[in-house]
Order: sequence, then C-alpha cells, then structure tokens
Amino acid sequence: MSTSLSDNNVDMAIFDSYSKTVMRNMSRKKTAVIKKQKNNETGGAEVMQYVMETYGKEDMYPSEFVVSDEHGHSCVVTTEWLYQAMTKLKECQKEVLILEFWYGLSRKEVAELFSVSETTISQWKRKAFNFIRDYYERKHT
Repeated sequence: MSTSLSDNNVDMAIFDSYSKTVMRNMSRKKTAVIKKQKNNETGGAEVMQYVMETYGKEDMYPSEFVVSDEHGHSCVVTTEWLYQAMTKLKECQKEVLILEFWYGLSRKEVAELFSVSETTISQWKRKAFNFIRDYYERKHT
C-alpha cells in the first residue's frame, strides 16, 4: 500500500508541476499578446497620423461647390476658384449670374424679378464678371 501511495504522490506532484507550467506559459503568452497589441495599436496610430499629415489632402466634391443666393436659387460650380469668387460677390450680382446662366432667364425676366431696369441688370452682371476676372488673375498670376 505504501508503494501505491508514493506512486500516487508522484503522480500528483507531476500533475501539479505540469499544471503550474501550463498556467505560467499561458499567462506569459497572454501578456505577450496584449503587449504586442498595444505596440501595434500605438504604432498603427502613429503611422496613420504620419501618413495623413504627409499624404493626406482635403477632398473636394462638386456638391461642396454649391453657390446659393438669399432667395434659394443655387448652382453647382466645378472649380474651386470660381466658387470662392462667387461667394464673395454681392447678393444681387450673384443672383443675376445664377438666374441668367444656370436658370436660363433672360435679362428682361431678371429685371422684372428685381423690379429694376435691364440696364441695372447689365451693370450688375458686368461688375460681377469684372470681379471674377480680377479674382482669377490675382489667384493665378
């Protein structure tokens, strides 16, 4: 009986040692995985920030170049410089351009909407064209 008891103790000691080794190895492995994830996350964020600072640029889409007047008329402009110029126009000048060129109204129809003469509409349009031309020349020279 003492022989079997000592064999049983040996088996228990072996199992105990094996269990502790497995638990220690699993703990080390889990710690290494967590550490690696933290390093990857930090490194990934730093790399992503570097890429965005180095190669990132602001995307512009035609929907971002919508010019509206105070009466709800709007148009889509495909170039950024023209968009910028049109946003700086006086409201009456902007509206004349939108109504004539995007809505297809005649000078007479636009004059009736504003209750002004056709000559006034022509002057507003000429001033708008001059402003846009000057804006373009300042930006592209």
